[in-house]
Amino acid sequence: MREHFLKSQKGAAAVIVALTLTVLMGFAGFALDIGNLYNVKTKMQNAVDAAVCAGGLELPNTSQATAQAKSLITANNFDPDSATVTFTQDTVKNPGNAPEINCTMTHTVQTNFMGLLGFQSVRVAALAEGIIQNTAGQSGPFNYTIFSGSPSYTLTLNGSQTVKGSVHSNDKLLINGSSQISGAAEGVNHVTVNGSNDIGSVMSGSVQDITTNGSNNIGSELGGATNIDMPDYSQQIADSAAHVYNSSQTFNGSVNIDGSIYVNGNVILNGSIDSTGAVLATGNITVNGSSHISGSNQAFLYSSNGNITVNGSSLFDNNSSAIIYAPNGTIIINGSVNIHGRVIGNKVLINGSGNFNGIDYPVTSLPAGKPHVKLIR
Repeated sequence: MREHFLKSQKGAAAVIVALTLTVLMGFAGFALDIGNLYNVKTKMQNAVDAAVCAGGLELPNTSQATAQAKSLITANNFDPDSATVTFTQDTVKNPGNAPEINCTMTHTVQTNFMGLLGFQSVRVAALAEGIIQNTAGQSGPFNYTIFSGSPSYTLTLNGSQTVKGSVHSNDKLLINGSSQISGAAEGVNHVTVNGSNDIGSVMSGSVQDITTNGSNNIGSELGGATNIDMPDYSQQIADSAAHVYNSSQTFNGSVNIDGSIYVNGNVILNGSIDSTGAVLATGNITVNGSSHISGSNQAFLYSSNGNITVNGSSLFDNNSSAIIYAPNGTIIINGSVNIHGRVIGNKVLINGSGNFNGIDYPVTSLPAGKPHVKLIR
């Protein structure tokens, strides 16, 4: 009797083990199917992302954009006929109505163990949306109203400065006086704030690298500031210049500059300058007196290898973004200067009582920038 009972128990255990193994194998099979579906989905997403990024660079020619996008689908080992390329605006993700390209793709994946439940195949979809932006755009140093790129130079703000936006130094930042900075004041290696300043936040490499003296109003003190590279757009401007001068130039009085100009030498600006493009000089750029400089979305003063000096009560305005850019030189601001835009240089020295507004007058385009596609999916 006991022997018969043990045999019955062994038989029941064998059945249970068999059933358990079957269930485990089923779960393993489903896991394999799901893993394969995830792998295919990832490859599809990479394919449509690449298609949008490559095709968008062909805009506004939609035919070439479509052909280029489909070629990337093929290069990623998918059927180009399974992808659809459109150019409909996404009013939520693209409220600025920038040129847009979209790519959707569907692909049927055969299953193994999921077929036991009636799912012989699963249809997988992927979507990518991209908008065209200018390379210079609102990235890197162009995120800042005042930017100093030298890793071995202290950016110094003396006097009473009003800055809408943020300030950054790739080395040290020294603020003296009674400045008002609505955004962040960043110094990678150290920040010193003296006097009576009103600052949204102060950031250095670490909180221990921040020194404050006086009756300052600072929103927060943070660590984590890092170096930011400055791009070089000299060649792009030179290649697209509407006017080329092979010697130093002085512009006096009321001057209209239609398109970008390239000067192999120094530039002196006196009077009222109305610019629709960039003013690029290989040497120094000097703005004197009460010069009035305005432009169409930009007044891009660019010294590729020299310095930029602004003297007197100069005015950069007229609903445009005046970008003063010296990636290899020093920008010196003297006197009472109002700048709607940004001051970006390898070294920057600001004296006097300037007003700098990089918030209400954002950069919308730069003649030197090359377009790129930003994914918004």
